[in-house]
Amino acid sequence: MSDRTISVTISDEEQAFLEREIANGNFADEGEVVRAAIARLEHETKLNALRRDVQKGLDDFSAGRYKTFNEPGDMARYVIDNADALK
Repeated sequence: MSDRTISVTISDEEQAFLEREIANGNFADEGEVVRAAIARLEHETKLNALRRDVQKGLDDFSAGRYKTFNEPGDMARYVIDNADALK
């Protein structure tokens, strides 16, 4: 991984916030703040995708789109038999 340099324009309020966070010892420098913000955005993006998937599952269940397996191994056999269709 190589380091990249970018230039970003921020407001006076955002600059003051950065300076306070660094002065309070929460971050070592501006780069660390930006990296933390990117990590937070990445986390929120993944979390939102998970929420959409969970909602889809809940919607499917409410609409009766689910399968019940009664015997051990039934689900494994179903997945194996329907592997192409389940992609």
